Amino acid sequence: MDNRNVWVYDIETLASCFTYTAYNIDTHETVQYVIHKDRNDCKELLKHLKICKGHIGFNNVNFDYPVIHKLITTRSYRVKNNPYEIVDGLYLKAQQIIQEQIQDKFHNVVAVKHSEVLIPQLDLFKLWHYNNKARSTSLKSLEISMNYPNVMEMPIEHTRTNITAEEIAGILAYNLNDVMATYEFYKKSLPKIELRKSLMNTYNIPCLNWSDSKIGEQLILKLYCDKTDTDTHEVKKLRSDRLKIALNDVILPYITFNSVEFNTLLHTFKQTTINNTKGAFAESVVYKGFKYDYGTGGIHGCIKPGVYEADNETIIIDADVGSLYPNLAITNGFYPEHLGQDFVEVYKGIIDLRMQAKKAGNMVLSDGFKLAANSVYGKSNDVNSFLYDPKFTMSITLNGQLLLSLLAETLVDTISNLTVLQVNTDGITVKLKKSDEALYYQLCKDWEVKTKLNLEYVNYSKMIIADVNNYIAVSTKGKIKNKGRFEVDKVVGSEPAYHKDNSFRIIPLALQEYFVNNTPVETTILNHTNIYDFCGRQKFREGDHSEIHYLNGEQIIREKQQKNVRYYISNKGAVFIKHYKKGTTELINKGYTVTIFNTYVAKPIAQYNIDYNFYVTECYKEINLIIDKQLTLFDYEQF
Repeated sequence: MDNRNVWVYDIETLASCFTYTAYNIDTHETVQYVIHKDRNDCKELLKHLKICKGHIGFNNVNFDYPVIHKLITTRSYRVKNNPYEIVDGLYLKAQQIIQEQIQDKFHNVVAVKHSEVLIPQLDLFKLWHYNNKARSTSLKSLEISMNYPNVMEMPIEHTRTNITAEEIAGILAYNLNDVMATYEFYKKSLPKIELRKSLMNTYNIPCLNWSDSKIGEQLILKLYCDKTDTDTHEVKKLRSDRLKIALNDVILPYITFNSVEFNTLLHTFKQTTINNTKGAFAESVVYKGFKYDYGTGGIHGCIKPGVYEADNETIIIDADVGSLYPNLAITNGFYPEHLGQDFVEVYKGIIDLRMQAKKAGNMVLSDGFKLAANSVYGKSNDVNSFLYDPKFTMSITLNGQLLLSLLAETLVDTISNLTVLQVNTDGITVKLKKSDEALYYQLCKDWEVKTKLNLEYVNYSKMIIADVNNYIAVSTKGKIKNKGRFEVDKVVGSEPAYHKDNSFRIIPLALQEYFVNNTPVETTILNHTNIYDFCGRQKFREGDHSEIHYLNGEQIIREKQQKNVRYYISNKGAVFIKHYKKGTTELINKGYTVTIFNTYVAKPIAQYNIDYNFYVTECYKEINLIIDKQLTLFDYEQF
């Protein structure tokens, strides 16, 4: 491949030293430059930046690049080439950015206008939407999630003013470690990058560093403005603010129930007026022994913990409404009031375009239209979006819950001995006799005709349920669906969720083997050889810190730890202690000792001295929540 001169990069801006490290994604060349009183690579760095055609980084759009931009555009740096002046200027710029980001909280400060950027930037931090509070993630956390060999933090305080030439080597090693971790994350991000490139070429939208939700929102904006021949800048200003919303105004008129319980709920909603959508309502109905919970986040309900299996006489069927939120809006003509009925046609067009792209095998465009369709609901409740109309939000979420309740009521009233296992946002899972299967599908078909929505079915051979958010479901085709604590690999939708904590992966893996294949958890755990799967993560907030305490002879050794710590439970190790800034302390994994594993050390699994007792015990805690008999630990001395 030709050298495109695109570099993964990272900088360090200290009070008395500046470093730049970059890795060429084509040639795999590494360069490192230092500006310091004892080493001034400024001229060489500027030459490198002049030939650089693109940068890839992590939070580089709003931090690294603005600092680099200052270096490139400050004439005195090039003319005087004074290391003291350059380092002072870049450090002050970095501190200014940090203060702006602290005030902004979500790293949305625009540090350099897009039109003024001299080196195109790809920011993986923005692309994965880690500038969102709910997904906020550091590169160090990602290193742990990716099983990166070295979780390394800065060895020197950024405020140090007396950094020596010898200490620069440690800074450069840290700088390079971050660059190579970013490169690994870049490789995992390639499908998302290709999607953005395709949409840029097709629709001419500058979406390279946009999150999925922003891509969806902006794609709808473009298609809506094209359809209505309106100016995008004017449409972006539009909103439908609501001082209050009478829920009776959003409930579909054909929704009625047969039972007193559900009709009482319906009456309650019709009498309710809300003035915001967050936690606006919380209601519950118990009908024929099953509790249905309602809230602005959707409907939820779950049978008691247990293992539920299909057999020769019974089946388990899960019915999900296909694209519930988009289809609810389209079939019922819901739209943000300020956008008018044209919005419904645009929305339907997006669904049609997605199906055409999917049928043609163009999964990139199919995924793009999927982002657009799925973004509408969330953005309709975002006051910063042109889609904002909380009445539209409530029209979707409330009617979705009531329509699923209508299906549940019909099924339990008509089919004797049918058991509802779960109701969750957009679907319902039931267990029934095989002899009632035809009746079940007919009732579902009648519901589809009435609601103009489509159900998608999966047959399960087994469900292991702790609660509505934590379960394992095994389809009759052998596909396994894990949720919550039983997730082996963290996902959001269909893509990896690197921002989620994947601590002690061996536990859900052993539980899956136990419940699905009847393999004792001891067998899975004792025969597993990937040390990373035994590792946990601890992340400490600003002001808090941790220490490990261990004995060296008769002396207690106390070692302060970095902010992101990877470790595993070991037979011989240290006590892990969290110190809160308010002065209190807490034992981490109380009753066990740990081995810090920030740096990977390769050796046979037996030599890690893993305390298997901890992992088996944690598995039994989950098992005993679900099954009636209480399991106890086996005798480890035999191993």
